[in-house]
Amino acid sequence: MNSTKIDYNKSYGKSGVRTPEPLEQLAFFETKIDYPLEEQLKTLNELEEGLPISDGKAFQGQVHFQYAYQTPVQRWFPYREGYSIELVNTFIKNLNIKGNIFDPFMGSGTTLLASRMNDLNSFGIDINPISASVAKVENERYSLEDVVKIDGEIKKFNTLAKPTEIFQTSFELADKIFNREILQALLQFKHYIKAINDEKVRNLFFMAWLSIIEEVSNIKKEGNGIKYKNRKRTPNGYINIEKEKWENEIFPSDKYNFVKTKFTRHLEIILFDLKYSYGKCDKKPIVYEGDCLEFDKFLQHELELSFFSPPYCNCFDYFEIHKVELWLGDFISNKEEFRKLRNTGFRSNTNSLNHKPIKYTNVYLEKLISMFDCTKIWNNRIPNLIRGYFDDMHTLLTKLSQQTIKKGFVGIVVGNSAYSGIIIPTDMLIADIAKEMGFKIKGVFVSRHLTTSSQQKQGLEYVRNYLRESIVLLQR
Repeated sequence: MNSTKIDYNKSYGKSGVRTPEPLEQLAFFETKIDYPLEEQLKTLNELEEGLPISDGKAFQGQVHFQYAYQTPVQRWFPYREGYSIELVNTFIKNLNIKGNIFDPFMGSGTTLLASRMNDLNSFGIDINPISASVAKVENERYSLEDVVKIDGEIKKFNTLAKPTEIFQTSFELADKIFNREILQALLQFKHYIKAINDEKVRNLFFMAWLSIIEEVSNIKKEGNGIKYKNRKRTPNGYINIEKEKWENEIFPSDKYNFVKTKFTRHLEIILFDLKYSYGKCDKKPIVYEGDCLEFDKFLQHELELSFFSPPYCNCFDYFEIHKVELWLGDFISNKEEFRKLRNTGFRSNTNSLNHKPIKYTNVYLEKLISMFDCTKIWNNRIPNLIRGYFDDMHTLLTKLSQQTIKKGFVGIVVGNSAYSGIIIPTDMLIADIAKEMGFKIKGVFVSRHLTTSSQQKQGLEYVRNYLRESIVLLQR
């Protein structure tokens, strides 16, 4: 891989923001769209003052998971959120990291995978049990003997016949989300997997089983949740196609062997990666399932680099999009367990508000929140959600500063957001919080600009370049 030079000194100007017109012209624009543009620009410019903001377009294709389906190991589970191994490799190499690496929002374990490929010790934690399960499997140490066992278990699975018994699930939406025959195939395979004696093989098969659930279902992950595939958009609005009719059009008549073939092919891809493309595996990462804000209860090691992407402050519910896998995979068994799981996460959406007191306040954040037009916000809890988000970020950065070695680094991939035409510049707010703690801001690399809803486009005309995805690099 060709390394990307990290240039701390290349000026990006005022974030590429179009030079503001005279205030009397802005006043006309402000009246037209009815929001305090002048005050917003002033606050954003104050936050930006002195920050080493650079053009990070070289990272544009690396800050997302777009090509994960082509990447060995990363393609084992279709994890939408995250970034590429190449991004982590670039920072490890350019920062000359030799010590411990940590990811407090582990996801499927990309940072850990890049660390072990660079022969470095790493640690990760995630509150989502699916993430912890996938990260453990993807970063397991597999011997040649293990590969032989996996190959043999795949061959044994291929002899499995369609069952005559009926398998049950506590997931009350299962019949709505799955074709009856497909659901029975999935439940039979889960039952088979749980009976595999070898733990490594069992865990790998279970991850592969989780990875095909969406593909053989009637739902897809889209936007801030899941959508039904038989609900189609037309020029006259959405229409629902009758479920049985849709299933007969999309799935073959032999639905049992359809699911079995999907599962087997995915296992064979995993086996191929294990045989030929797995890379170094001497350094097995340590994976924890738990709250990132309490990582110090699990991890006492000194850290040279923490590299992660937290949930964005955009009301995206990461538990909602994994709801089907969580329930069908027996990670949860009722609505109360699902609610509790949501409430233990980082405060990034209204479902995660858990009455935890907000202790940290930021002057710039309060200025921006005061500009919200409450009539244009879809949920009146959003102001406190945003406050809670940065309160959690303050807690996390405080703990990271305590365990990061002198001259160690923290790299954060973040996206800014907007509410009622007001930008929440997460990258600059994180930098501001970090400066209060004594971190040096080594760079804010603007990798790409984000889109927004059509309702907000006009209102964001003069500040649209602040709606972006960036990598914030801090040094202790």
